[in-house]
Amino acid sequence: MPFALSLSKGSEPFLRDFSPLISSAVSALLRPLIHRLDKAALAKYSGNLAFTGLRARVAVHFQDYAIPHVFADNEDDLFFAQGFLHAQERLWQMESMRRFLSGRIAKILPLSAKNAVENDYFMRLIGIGQSARSCELLLDETIRRHLDAYAAGVNSYIEQCGRKLPWEFRLLRYTPEPWQPLDSLVIGKGFALLLSTALYTRLNCIALAQKLAPEPEKLRALWPDTSPREATITRALWSGTEDLWRFTSGSWATTPWHSTGHGSNNWAVAARRSSTGHALLCNDPHLRFGLPAMFYLMHLRAEASGYKVWGASIPGLPYVHLGHNSQIAWGVTAALCDDVELYREDVHRVDGRLYRAANDWLPFGTREEVFNVRGHAPVKRTIRTTRHGPVISDFDQTQNQEGVIALRWIAHEPSQEFRAAYGVNRARNWQEFLDALTQHSAPCLNYVYADRANNIGYALAGKVPQRAGANTRLVVDGSRDDNEWHGFIPFAELPRLYNPPDGMVASANNRIVGGNYPHSLAQFAEPSHRIRRIEALLQADPRLTLQDMAAIQMDTLSLHAQETVQTLSEDLTRAAELHPELADMVARLLTWDGNCQAQSVEASLFHVWHHRMMANLLTPTLGEALFRSYVEILNQCIEPPAGILAQPDSLWFAQCSRQEIVARSLQEAVEALADRFGVNPSRWSWGRLHRLRLQHALGRYSLLGGVVNLGPFASPGDGMTVNAGNYQHSNPYDHFIGAALRMIVATGDWSASGFVIAGGQSGHPASPHYRDQLELWRRGQTVKFGLEDIRPTGDCLIISPC
Repeated sequence: MPFALSLSKGSEPFLRDFSPLISSAVSALLRPLIHRLDKAALAKYSGNLAFTGLRARVAVHFQDYAIPHVFADNEDDLFFAQGFLHAQERLWQMESMRRFLSGRIAKILPLSAKNAVENDYFMRLIGIGQSARSCELLLDETIRRHLDAYAAGVNSYIEQCGRKLPWEFRLLRYTPEPWQPLDSLVIGKGFALLLSTALYTRLNCIALAQKLAPEPEKLRALWPDTSPREATITRALWSGTEDLWRFTSGSWATTPWHSTGHGSNNWAVAARRSSTGHALLCNDPHLRFGLPAMFYLMHLRAEASGYKVWGASIPGLPYVHLGHNSQIAWGVTAALCDDVELYREDVHRVDGRLYRAANDWLPFGTREEVFNVRGHAPVKRTIRTTRHGPVISDFDQTQNQEGVIALRWIAHEPSQEFRAAYGVNRARNWQEFLDALTQHSAPCLNYVYADRANNIGYALAGKVPQRAGANTRLVVDGSRDDNEWHGFIPFAELPRLYNPPDGMVASANNRIVGGNYPHSLAQFAEPSHRIRRIEALLQADPRLTLQDMAAIQMDTLSLHAQETVQTLSEDLTRAAELHPELADMVARLLTWDGNCQAQSVEASLFHVWHHRMMANLLTPTLGEALFRSYVEILNQCIEPPAGILAQPDSLWFAQCSRQEIVARSLQEAVEALADRFGVNPSRWSWGRLHRLRLQHALGRYSLLGGVVNLGPFASPGDGMTVNAGNYQHSNPYDHFIGAALRMIVATGDWSASGFVIAGGQSGHPASPHYRDQLELWRRGQTVKFGLEDIRPTGDCLIISPC
C-alpha cells in the first residue's frame, strides 16, 4: 500500500527521487538485486516445519495461485497457522499497517521531519491506538486465545527468518518488533477510519461555509444534502480547524488510509431469480489500489469445532472477513453513517487547564507523546482530551485559549468487532448471523446475506448515535448536556430486510432509508448511480446465472455521464452552432450511451469535459485548494454540482453563463486531448487516459518503482460505474480506487463460487504469485477454491509442534 511521504535530506540513495531516464536505467540494475534479496524470504509451500506453541499437526495444501487450504485439529492451531501464512507472504504489509495506524511509521522510513511527525501525530491525535487498547480489555477468553495464537504464528515466521527477512526490512536496515494482539486490534480499528468520511466531510463543510459566508445561496446549492445544514462559522471555529483541514485534504489525502472515494457493491438474489435454483451473492469492495492487495484468499478448517470458512482474509487479522462457511455467505459495503460529532469546548479564561461542562469546569486530560523520527531527534507533543474525546484543534499546536474543538467518534467506544467477525464465521442461519452482528460497532457496514436454505437478507450493523433532533449542526456546544448523544439506535431497530418480495437485496454506499424511518439515520451517502444500475440489471433478467453476476460486476455504463449529457444537451447543441469546430465532438457526446469502456473515445471526451466544467464552475469562487478538497469526496462533488448544472439561472452562473461554461470547457477538453494524444480523435481512447498503476509501499521512490510496481494498464469505468474506476480530480485521470476483491458465491454449490484479488497472494516481487491474479481480475474472471481444487500432487506444507 502506498505512502505519499516526502524524503529527507541525506536519505538512503535507493530512496531518493531521480529523473525518469536515470530511474529507468538504475531500476534495471536494481531489479536482480531486489529479487535476490527477496528470494531468500519467499514463502514455503511444501516441506515440514516445527514450532513451539502448537498442540497438533497442521496441514496446509496449496492450490493454484498459492491459495492455502488449512486443516487443523483445533482453532488455536488454525489461527497460529493463519498468522504464519499471512506473515510469510505479507509481513511488510502488516508491519507498515500497524506502524502507520499507531503513529509510528516515522521511526522506520527516511522522511522529512515535518511530514513524518504530521502523519504520526494525526494518528495518535485521533486515537487509533488508544481505542484499540480499550477494546483489548474487553476481549473474552476465546478471542484472546485466537489473537494470541495468531500473534505466535506471525512471530514464529519472524524468528524463522533470522537475518533473511523480506527485502523491505533489509533495505531499511531494521528488524520488526514481535507481533502483539494489540497490533491486530489497531489494524481492525484502522478500518473504522478507512470507511468513514464523516470527519473529512465536516471539515470540508466548515471550509466551504467559511469561504462562502457572504454568499449563502451559493453555499446552499453546493452543500451536500446529507450534511449538517447549520453554517455559521466563527473566526475561532475556522482557526481551530483550518490547519487540520489543510492537512487532511492535502498530504493525508494521498495516503492509503484516507477514506474519500472508497465504496463497494454487494447484492444477493433469491433462488427464484437464479438459474441455479439457489441463492447467489456478490461483493466487490472498492479500496485504494496497492501492492500487495488488501486481501488474502484462504480456506480455514478446524475439525474439532467444525469451523469451516472460505474467502478473503486480511493480513494482520485472524478469521475470514468476506466469504462463506458451509451454511451461509456474506459480503459488506460501507454504510457511511455520520459517526462523529465535533464539540466546541469553552476554555476557562483564567485557568487554561479547564473547560466548561454544563455548570462545572473540568480539567483537560493530557498525555505526552514522543515521536521517534528516523534521522532526526525525537519530537514531543502533548495531546489534550475532553469528556468527548481528543482536542483536534490542537493539531496546529497553538492550544487556543478561547475555545477548542473536540472529536467524538464511534470508533473510540469500547467494542468487540473480533467477536462479531468470529460469530459471523460460525453462523449457521439468519438469526445466528444477526446475533453476531450485535457485537459490531465501527465502521457501520451494510451486510448482505444468503444461505443454503435459499434465504437472503440485508442488515445494517454498527453503532449509530441517537442525537437530540435532526443532525443539523457542523459543530455543537460541548458545554450543554442536551447536545450529548442519547445512546445508540437499538440494533433491532436498525434497517434490515429478510426474504423481500422482489427476491433481491443490494447496497452500494447509497442512502439506506426514506423519510418514514423512525430514527435520524444521518448518512454521508454516495450518489445513487451505482445502486440504480445494479438494481436495473438484476431486474432485467428473471433467471440470473453466475456469468450474469460477473457481467454486472464488470459493467461500465455510467448513469452519471448519461444524465449529465442529457441535462446539458441544449447547451451542447448551441455550442456546436456557435463553434462549428466542436460539432463532431458534440455529436459524439449526444449519441454516446455512457459506457466507459477502455476503448471509448467518448468516455475520454466526457471526463475531461466534465473535469474542466467542474474547475471552471467552482475554482473562481472556491480557490484551488478548496476546489481540490471538495471534489475528492464523492458524497459532496457529484449531486450538488449536478443540481447547479440543471439550473441555468443559478447564482453560480451569475458571472459566466452555463452555456459559456459548457462551451469553454468542451473547447479546453478537446485541446487537452489533442495536446496529449494528437489531433486524431481515434487515439483518444479512455484506456489511454484512464490508467491503472499498482504501487508497492516503497514504489513511490523512483528507483524502486520500476522494480516493484505494476502497470500502467488501460482501465475502464469511472467513479459512478458498477465496475468502479475512481480517479482524483486533483490527479486526473489515474484509476486509483476500484474493486480490490471480487467474489461471486453460489449457495447451492460452494465449489462453483469464485474469488479474485487485484494482484496476487504474495507480497514478494520475486514471487510468481505477486501478480498472477491480476490478468484474471482485469478480465472479470475468478478463481475457484473448493476442496476438489486441491490437487493430489500439489504442494503441502506440514506445520508441527516441536
